[in-house]
Amino acid sequence: MRVLFVSPMAYGSNQAVDALGHGLESRLAADGIECRLSFPDFRGENWIDGYGRAVRAGADAGVDVIVVWVIDAAEPAEAVAYARSKGVKVVTLEKPRYPVDASVVYPNFNHGVYMAESLAGMLHPGAEVAVVGGPDVVDDIELMLGITHGVQWAGLRLVNDPEDPRYKNTTDVAEGGREKTANILADFPKLDGLIPYNDETMLGAVQALEEAGRLGEVTMVSRNGTPKAVDLIRRGVHHGTWDPDIPGIGTAVGDLLARHLVHGEPLDGQVFVSPIGRMITADTIDAWVPWEQRVTYNELKELDT
Repeated sequence: MRVLFVSPMAYGSNQAVDALGHGLESRLAADGIECRLSFPDFRGENWIDGYGRAVRAGADAGVDVIVVWVIDAAEPAEAVAYARSKGVKVVTLEKPRYPVDASVVYPNFNHGVYMAESLAGMLHPGAEVAVVGGPDVVDDIELMLGITHGVQWAGLRLVNDPEDPRYKNTTDVAEGGREKTANILADFPKLDGLIPYNDETMLGAVQALEEAGRLGEVTMVSRNGTPKAVDLIRRGVHHGTWDPDIPGIGTAVGDLLARHLVHGEPLDGQVFVSPIGRMITADTIDAWVPWEQRVTYNELKELDT
């Protein structure tokens, strides 16, 4: 039995993306199911073509299931239809607008609201807050809606438009976070709080704050519960990271596939939800479990076509 995971970023580009892949592979390996990966990076201009080629290659290689991390809810519809026409099951991370056999979604809006609520608990009412936005992908769009709603609901003052390209980290990596945070710092000489939408962006934000001589001036929260973010919390540099159990998302998908492939549970279009998680702060840091202790970090191998 073989599963192909179409991952949105090259291995090593983003800790959270890597961790999800390890969670998926580890859970499948427990039932003797082989997992292979393909890495059509969504940051490239022709990423949709790359996604389509990866899905078609998996179908032509005769895998049993293809797992697609949805970036655009409308793509890659034709390639997925091709795979399903050949009898390959397709399961997605996030729910697309085209037919698939099952989906695992994240409560992104909730994450955003809870992040803003946590930040509000660290600041005074009416505190001025900026947000570094993210790329136009399904999960980050929903997350940003939750963050902006949560900031306003919690009584904070949002000073910038996170959808303005000047403040929007479409690269999903630290360097983009540094650039967009530097823009925020240039435009807003006084800030109480900052929400980089994810931990990779936060790492860049820390660099920008250091370069501007403003590290320690603002209180920050972000999402993903990555080891690097937790380390910065221990050092007093960062203040909170929402831990959605990224490896556990991969495990949730792997468990669904194992129930289907090993035990014959049908995949009939149902939508499942991943773990919601919790905020890790200096007060709760002892509850954080290193990712390598949650799942086994085996080598992730690419599909051999």
